[in-house]
Amino acid sequence: MASDICRLTEIVQLTLLGDSWESADLGAALFDGQRRILAANPAYCALTGYSREELSSLSAGQSLLAEELSGAEFIARIARHDYVGQLMIRREDGTLLPINYMIVPTHVSERRAFVSIIWPQDGDRVEAPK
Repeated sequence: MASDICRLTEIVQLTLLGDSWESADLGAALFDGQRRILAANPAYCALTGYSREELSSLSAGQSLLAEELSGAEFIARIARHDYVGQLMIRREDGTLLPINYMIVPTHVSERRAFVSIIWPQDGDRVEAPK
């Protein structure tokens, strides 16, 4: 009985987390230690102009950043705990968008991963591409 209640609580928590991820106004993406994007919410897609499918074929530091960061530079930033800052991303249509970012280290199935939260520097919302 107690294990059933624990399992039900876990399902409710995962459902709430999923709903929060999908409806957040801030862009959020999960990427692995090789900077591959594993998941992205609708706001992240709207900010970058890429669909989830397109994002899954990009790495976080290659096609999105206006200034290219090598894998070593990216990892060095994380190692310095440079988790919050500002940078310029190149949207799918080629336009540049200044964003604020926050990177939160985490683990997925015992492997190093990161959650990236992004939002426009001017605070305006960016509409999803049609």
